[in-house]
Amino acid sequence: MIDDDTGTTTDAEHDDAGDPQAGRFSAINRTLDRLPHPVRVVGVALFGGVLVLAGLAMLVLPGPGVVVILAGLAVLATEFVWARRILERTKAAAKAGLDKGKAVVKRKG
Repeated sequence: MIDDDTGTTTDAEHDDAGDPQAGRFSAINRTLDRLPHPVRVVGVALFGGVLVLAGLAMLVLPGPGVVVILAGLAVLATEFVWARRILERTKAAAKAGLDKGKAVVKRKG
């Protein structure tokens, strides 16, 4: 659940029921859920921010810049609504581009 006042998620959103990949990250989620909320938000913000900044640097330096930026946004999206919105728009644009590419390949084939 998202707290509308702060734009962050609440503990109810970390419910692992029904998520097929929840088992993979359940230990991490349990550890993070034990942290006080402000500590968790700051930790996620720092880690996600470092990933985004590293990805931006990798756009001009050797490395998978776009992938690292998306990973940073995914980390930030666990606590921040604005990051989740950006990530959802990016996923939609990537899917539209993939569908368009498939249509072009079908026409040529």
